[in-house]
Amino acid sequence: MTTIVSTALTRQVVGGMRWLGAYTRAPDATWRAWSKGRAVPVPAGRGFAVVRLPEPLGRAAVRALLGSAPSLVGPALVNHSQDVVEILVPIAPAVWQGPDAELIDGSRISTRMVKVPPPGRRADGRDWLCPPRALPGCSAVLTDPYRLAGAVDVARNALLVAGYRFNP
Repeated sequence: MTTIVSTALTRQVVGGMRWLGAYTRAPDATWRAWSKGRAVPVPAGRGFAVVRLPEPLGRAAVRALLGSAPSLVGPALVNHSQDVVEILVPIAPAVWQGPDAELIDGSRISTRMVKVPPPGRRADGRDWLCPPRALPGCSAVLTDPYRLAGAVDVARNALLVAGYRFNP
């Protein structure tokens, strides 16, 4: 089956990857690594923060966001080796104090970097649930943390009704 991708969407994703790659030490080397299918560590805390959620909860939250306003959903990664979804949000999303969520914002050295695969490819056990996009006139689309918090609540309730058991 052939997938047709619009030129505008391709430009948006390339713009989003450029934006993300600009936060690395060597953006040109980052692009070379992505062109070879490798994931690249990108530091969180300068242009974005990351909300890390258990994979079922993260996937359900992203589905809820996409169902309500798909154009407002920012980058979301699936880290298959850790069974988590990582969603890029603006820096300092104070709403992330609840259970089942970890904030990666550069304040802790051990969780400062987020490995980013090339667009449309899986690398190092990671792939994009929603690739980064840059729209004309803005650097990148990031998920609003308050909308994400609402989607996480909806997703958590739906998973509980379906019988999913969260770790205590």
